[in-house]
Amino acid sequence: MGNSSVEVASAEEITLKVDDRGRVTLPKEIRDQLGIESNDEIPARLVGSVLEVNPKPSSKLQTATAGHNSWENTTPSDAGESLFGPMDGHE
Repeated sequence: MGNSSVEVASAEEITLKVDDRGRVTLPKEIRDQLGIESNDEIPARLVGSVLEVNPKPSSKLQTATAGHNSWENTTPSDAGESLFGPMDGHE
């Protein structure tokens, strides 16, 4: 969907049911996973025939780098050079 620079590791397809008033209920597992709570407003946009839903990050969710301070002594110091080549001025 769109031109995103982030690759999605895996996609989960779900089926949502629309009730007689046009409402869609997100399954509890999805709400919990995304940190969506009752009365949250969820931004969405229509792109062609695709409805993109993009909830704001919840303060309850931890980022991928949460606890990065504990990585300090385990991250190889040459990781940048290994990935990106020589890093001038940084030894």
